[in-house]
Amino acid sequence: MNWDVILLPEAHEDRKNILFYLSGFYPSTPLKFDQELRRVKARLAYDPHGSRYPGNPEYHRVFIGKYTMFYKVDDEHHEVHIYRIIHSSWDIPKALHTEEEE
Repeated sequence: MNWDVILLPEAHEDRKNILFYLSGFYPSTPLKFDQELRRVKARLAYDPHGSRYPGNPEYHRVFIGKYTMFYKVDDEHHEVHIYRIIHSSWDIPKALHTEEEE
């Protein structure tokens, strides 16, 4: 069964920012990133139950070059919700809004 893969607004903004940043290098770099993103989304549509993020097991993650895509699986509706696509060196708990409240 195929799953619906949904890029949420924040992830869509991440993608746009990544493509803009990568466009400052070689002209083919943004295209290669976008192609890999499409391949990852197609894989998730087939089998979304991949690696869980140890910092917050609600999230799954997949690596796209130097970036990490974080998503959640909605088993009831057969949907994959992509929350963020961020550089792997970022403060991930902060980017996922999962820091513990003080």
